Amino acid sequence: MAQQKLPLAEQLAGIDTNSKGLWKEFDAEQRKSVSHWLLNRWISSVEGDRAAQEHAIHMTNEMYNINWNVLGAKHPQLQWQLMCATHNNKSSIKRHKWIGFKKKTSNNSKGAALLEKIYPNMKLKEVELLASISTKKELKQLAEEHGFENVKL
Repeated sequence: MAQQKLPLAEQLAGIDTNSKGLWKEFDAEQRKSVSHWLLNRWISSVEGDRAAQEHAIHMTNEMYNINWNVLGAKHPQLQWQLMCATHNNKSSIKRHKWIGFKKKTSNNSKGAALLEKIYPNMKLKEVELLASISTKKELKQLAEEHGFENVKL
């Protein structure tokens, strides 16, 4: 019977404690459950003093990110070992925090803000371009057509 997927907390603990040999102990299912891209997001951010945070970012960039595209999915064990090498051997398990993606906002143009509401799936550059080539009259008419009343541009 195959073991269950490896919890994220255990993966991060293995990386924090520099357990490079742990990869060989994972069974096939556990290896499949390891997402190197996802782990990269987690290991680059640690809670603590500024020095620890800077160390995590610097080492992740220098040891892991620099060759990430070259390694790809061809060498998962090497990717694991590089992630383990990013953390200080003297340290114990750290608390990691997720670095979320921030949605870019427009250049505070009221027309662009309106277009973002009307077309939420449109790319920011497209919204800004449409706002720059549209007149206030056209934008007001578009707003009325989409149910926005008394729009001030």
